[in-house]
Parts: sequence; C-alpha cells; structure tokens
Amino acid sequence: MQLNQDIKQFIAECEKKRGPATSVEMLNEWVNEYMELKNNAPQSEFEGYSSNQMSVILHQLWSEQSPVQLKEMSEEDMNSIPLFRQMMFLTDYLQREGKIKLTATKAIPPKIVKEMYALGAKDPDIESGLTKLTKELDSVSVNLTHILLKIMKVIKEQKGIMTLTKQGEKLIENHQLFVKKMLQCFTHEFNFAYLDHFPSERIGNAGCGFSIILLAKYGDLNYSFRFYAAKYFEAFPVLLEESDQQEEFDYEWGEFIYSLRTFDRFMYYLG
Repeated sequence: MQLNQDIKQFIAECEKKRGPATSVEMLNEWVNEYMELKNNAPQSEFEGYSSNQMSVILHQLWSEQSPVQLKEMSEEDMNSIPLFRQMMFLTDYLQREGKIKLTATKAIPPKIVKEMYALGAKDPDIESGLTKLTKELDSVSVNLTHILLKIMKVIKEQKGIMTLTKQGEKLIENHQLFVKKMLQCFTHEFNFAYLDHFPSERIGNAGCGFSIILLAKYGDLNYSFRFYAAKYFEAFPVLLEESDQQEEFDYEWGEFIYSLRTFDRFMYYLG
C-alpha cells in the first residue's frame, strides 16, 4: 500500500537526520509525527483544506475551529432568510396567542399554514398549481419549519397543543443566537433525506459545510450544479457507494440527489 511506503520513506528520512531508532517507542513517535503532518497537509480534493480541517467541517461545522464562521448579521440580513421569517411568524404567534391547537394529525392548522407559506421560499408545485396548499404537508418549507423548531426545542406539543418552551422564549430574544441554533440543527440534527426518501440518506447532509465553502468560493462564477456535484463527490466518493438500491443507482442519480437536497432545499430555504 502507498501509505505504508510513505511511512517507510518518512522513517528512512528521520534516520538520516536523527540516527537509527533506538526503540519501538521512538518508531511510534515518528509514525505519529508522519500522520500529524499528513493530516494537516492541504488536500486538493478538499479544495486545499487538510484532513483535520475537513473533520471539523464534517463534525463541528459551527465551532470556533471551523473554517466556516457565521458573521454578525443585521436584522435585515436575518429577515432575508425565508426559513427564519417563517420561524419568527410562528413564534410571534405563540407569544401573542399563547398556544396553537394542532389538527387531528398533529399538524399546524391550514389558516396558519397559508400565512407561513407566504413568508417562505415558494414551492414550484404549489406556484404552478400542481399541488394545492390545504395542509402543512403540502408545503415542504412549512413542514420543515415545524420540524426544526421541535429539534431546536423552541416549541413543545402536548395533547395536541403547541406552546413555546422556556428555552424557546429565551432564544427568540436573541436573533443572532437563534439563527446559529437554526443552522446547527439544520446541518447536524435534521436528516435531509426525510424530505425525499431517495436512495442514500447521507448525500447532501454529510459535508454540507463543504458545499457552503464551494458556494463561497465559486458562487459568483455561475457554474451549474454538476460542477459542484463533481467537487462534492471528489471529496466524498464513498457516498456514491451507500445506496440501498445499488443496481438502480449511478452517478447521475447522485448528482440529482445532491442538487435537490443542497440547492433546491437546504440553500433555497436559507435564501
């Protein structure tokens, strides 16, 4: 294997510079040193980020160590986010009215659904008349708002009644913190595949921070979704091998699923 050859070469270079290894412990130190250097080296498939940095992007996207940082936002910036507007509408309603009586299916009532939908990212099927907006599940963005507010623990539901939690009451007082919590839950706790049920649950979800980096780097150049999909699957090729329906799954399916979940859903709902 190439890795073993690289380690042997590194050890040989260490012996030239420092003399022969006098113990197994010293050899282990050199191997650890090699791995540290390798994991911190820029990788072309990661757009110049190292393996260690990519690990942070994958698992600690909104931490202080992450290459992705949320800038201080004005109220105008935050109100330009469709998902935030929908969340604020629902939490404002709960603050004002105290509660919402859910439907028999534990969904948001149709009248409120229509008001929320008007504030969010428009659904092409609804706008074209293919789907009629009569209930929560007709609008992906309204349903997503409901789900994320529960994941964020901003709302609670008991016996068919939705109310704000104590944590939610505090969180909505700080919109900057609210947006950060919304992004944390959307990227790390919500399963993008829930909205489509296509093969491979992890495409789009895994490495969504890398997609943000790609858009920041290339977004002004008007590339198609295929450009981004190619870079995404170069970084995470294993995701093309995880489908439950491998005989029906190919690269074009992967492109489609990545584009749908990343651009038509995740980034679209964030504006």
